[in-house]
Amino acid sequence: MSIKDLLTTAFLNLWRRKLRAFLTVLGMIIGVASIVVMVSLGIGIKQATIESFAGTGSLTTIRVNSWSYVSMGNGAGSSRQKDLNKKAIATFKKIEGVQAVMPLIETYGIIKSGQYVVDTSILGVTKEQAEMFNITLAEGDFPGAGGSTTYEIALGAWTLQSFYSPDNYRQAIDRNGNPKITKDSRMQITFDYRNIYKQMAMAIGEDGSGEPQDPPGEFYKLKVTGIMDQGNNDFSYYSIMDASQLERLAKANKAYTNYDSSKYQTVLVKCKDISDVKSVKNAISEMGYGTYSLQDAVEMAENSTKNVQYLLGAIGGVALLVAAIGIMNTMMMSIFERTKEIGIIKVLGCRIDNIAGLFLAEAAYIGLFGGALGMGLSFGISALLNVFLASSGMRSIIPAYLVFGAVGFSIIVALVAGMYPAIRAMKLSPLAAIRNE
Repeated sequence: MSIKDLLTTAFLNLWRRKLRAFLTVLGMIIGVASIVVMVSLGIGIKQATIESFAGTGSLTTIRVNSWSYVSMGNGAGSSRQKDLNKKAIATFKKIEGVQAVMPLIETYGIIKSGQYVVDTSILGVTKEQAEMFNITLAEGDFPGAGGSTTYEIALGAWTLQSFYSPDNYRQAIDRNGNPKITKDSRMQITFDYRNIYKQMAMAIGEDGSGEPQDPPGEFYKLKVTGIMDQGNNDFSYYSIMDASQLERLAKANKAYTNYDSSKYQTVLVKCKDISDVKSVKNAISEMGYGTYSLQDAVEMAENSTKNVQYLLGAIGGVALLVAAIGIMNTMMMSIFERTKEIGIIKVLGCRIDNIAGLFLAEAAYIGLFGGALGMGLSFGISALLNVFLASSGMRSIIPAYLVFGAVGFSIIVALVAGMYPAIRAMKLSPLAAIRNE
């Protein structure tokens, strides 16, 4: 019997018993839909977790610091420090999978505009580094070198809304909730808090006499070139200056900034792809530096949600198991009803493997139709769930591999369920089958 004849005969056998075949396929549809929807919810939870972490920073960025933890065994350990300097940065750039390296040149300053001030964290970057690490502006341009007496700056996303009076700490906001200070306002920056909080400085005094001992730091004119985008994740609250200009200011005000140009506290390493993060992170850790990336948090979250995914898959699997039992029952009933027919086929010289193939083909058809229709039902249920779960942040996701995997798996389950009935039909005695009434 050719494969074409085998498949045609198997289909016609199912077609002759439409109601029974439909009910068996229906069981498979429900089983496939159950397991696909449950698995899709697990995938949705995982994707939501990844997106929530991606919203707080880049998943391809590694934060490197000079301190690392060394395990001594038995739960004991110690921390050690290794300088992060230009030599270390050059080494990081040579690691395979690294796209860019950016040392965090940062300090704190106080910006003054009229009677209002704001404390700000300032980060020094170049335009090239800003592009590499996706640092963007909501408006304006990135700061450049500026002039000899004026320094350019891009204010943090919420800096204008954060100005306040140092006398009574009242915010610089008008009745309509709009900031009184705009990016076009005249601004100065100082790194010496005594220039702003003079009464506090006089009260404290560095020698206890009530008089500050060192001369106050200088004020520097600022030109605001832009405003940081709120979508910059870790960089949004920073005010941005050109790296060389910030280094110059930090060195000139070392007494207030504690800036050391020979080493850095933190270095950001951007990988070419998410798949490179783990290997790059391990390579840097082996050098003795402390490392952290959002991939660590994602892995921990994924491990915690695996049990949930397994549970959801098991619940769907129960329905598929019931469907498999239904297929086995249908095939066994078919053998009892067609015992005489099987005997005649054997007497006529049909090979026993063709008989087994006939029953397996019927089971495969049930698995194919059940899997395909079950996927259609799954998409409908998934769409409804996404409507009801929209406010909770959860959702159902059915990727392409789940579609083909579910249909293929349903066929395999059907074939396994039909294996025993096929073997029973194959071993049936021809004479006993013909005598059967």
